[in-house]
Amino acid sequence: MLRVTNLKAAYGKIEALHGISFYVEKGEIVTLIGANGAGKSSTLKALMRLRPPESPVVTGGNITFDGVSILGMPAHRIVSDIRMTLVPEGRHIFGNLTVMENLQLASWSRKGEDTDKEIRHIFELFPRLAERARQRSDTLSGGEQQMLAVGRALMTKCSVLLLDEPSMGLAPLIMYDMFRTLKRLNAEGLTVIVVEQNAHLALQVADRGYVLDTGEIIAEGSAEELLHKPEIKAAYLGG
Repeated sequence: MLRVTNLKAAYGKIEALHGISFYVEKGEIVTLIGANGAGKSSTLKALMRLRPPESPVVTGGNITFDGVSILGMPAHRIVSDIRMTLVPEGRHIFGNLTVMENLQLASWSRKGEDTDKEIRHIFELFPRLAERARQRSDTLSGGEQQMLAVGRALMTKCSVLLLDEPSMGLAPLIMYDMFRTLKRLNAEGLTVIVVEQNAHLALQVADRGYVLDTGEIIAEGSAEELLHKPEIKAAYLGG
């Protein structure tokens, strides 16, 4: 489905990705784990073809979706045509808009389509958003804002969801609820790529994982294999 081959990317003269290769099959949850500065977020931004300075410039390699290169495709077409959507680190919701307005705005790529079904589904997944549908988004709690960020991505009717640090700043109960929701969405057919510093939690829900260190993939395997590799446990799992 999605294949990254020898991908290199840089911020100016500083190379962030040194030729990484990985793949994601349809219906999988794949996690990218690693320390701060490992290149995890840069990988997601490169996949989405975001423009600098937010994203690194791809300087080599290829990204293909169903065998077709998407390197020349702008971000808005990645969303509308490929149906791949990013939930960025820090959420980046529109705080001056209500919950409902944020959701409606996200459906811009589906002009003329009836989006009521998706909104009902999002409110079923996240009942708190239904309760706060007319509330300004900047008055929501951190957990509620993360729910809205995920709901907003789902409004694009994406088939591939990229999540950048979805547990950041969340209380443990909300964090585990969020990952249970991701498992449910995956069971409904959504492919998920999740970048997460909480490696143990990410590997508990993922099918496979890749470990990044300073812009290189240093380990890969099934989630179960990575959870029990001594060097991975020592470096990233606190054991």
